[in-house]
Amino acid sequence: MDDDDLSPGSLVRRWRLGKQLRELRESAGKTMDEAAEYLGVKRPTISRIENGRHAILPKNVRFLCQFYGIGAPEVDMLVRQAEESGERGWWSTYSDTMPDWFGTWVGFEADAKEIRAYESELVPGLLQVASYARAIMAAYRGDGDDEPDIARLVEFRQERQRRLDARPPALHFVLNEAVLRRPVGDTAEQLEHLIAMSRRDFVTMQVVPFAAGPHPGMKSPFSLLTLPDEPHPNFVYLEHDEGAIYLERPADLRRYTATFEALTRLALSPADTEAFLVSLLDG
Repeated sequence: MDDDDLSPGSLVRRWRLGKQLRELRESAGKTMDEAAEYLGVKRPTISRIENGRHAILPKNVRFLCQFYGIGAPEVDMLVRQAEESGERGWWSTYSDTMPDWFGTWVGFEADAKEIRAYESELVPGLLQVASYARAIMAAYRGDGDDEPDIARLVEFRQERQRRLDARPPALHFVLNEAVLRRPVGDTAEQLEHLIAMSRRDFVTMQVVPFAAGPHPGMKSPFSLLTLPDEPHPNFVYLEHDEGAIYLERPADLRRYTATFEALTRLALSPADTEAFLVSLLDG
């Protein structure tokens, strides 16, 4: 895939293809179990295909369309989408450094129209300087024997930042004050970078101060991601130690959107956040 191509990337096409296949299955009155039996796969595979998190071979698109009673013109269009959705993204060259579930997130991240994220403990990966990223990864691993691996991970994180900087989504970060108080890596360098990023046109940054007291984001960090040509967030991303969860139910999207909006009201304004960051740096 051409790095300069402004069209949505392969994972976005896969997500849209899955959504179309789900709608066709439901219109045909077929269940996931029936579709799985017809295709010769297990039910979770159909679920992952329809949620855009599993590749589907063009021939299997034809089989499903046959099962759903779809005519030739639409079948050809869907098969072409399946062929395009199989393109490898730039992040695949770093597959040795990250689990598959995170590669999926990076693919969506690379093509997002908007990302809204709340972080309670860490500077978000898209905002980390190299010294911060290196210190965090070393702490996760618990020893100093993996320096080559850590260097590769830091390189990957910086590549993520570089590519998003070249074609950025709208980014809105809300950070708990604890994120900024914990010394990690070169603290001054990290604060300077956050100040510089807060001044970018495509970045909105806010801090929830300790003085705000209890707030609805205290349980866990989360991200809301909106894909191109979509009016509202498409899913909530929740990361944990062994993987990640994507929530797509309308009720979950409404709840996390409301939580994020509540956090923005409790947080310092972007201007006051920049002043707060400057005060930490000067202090």
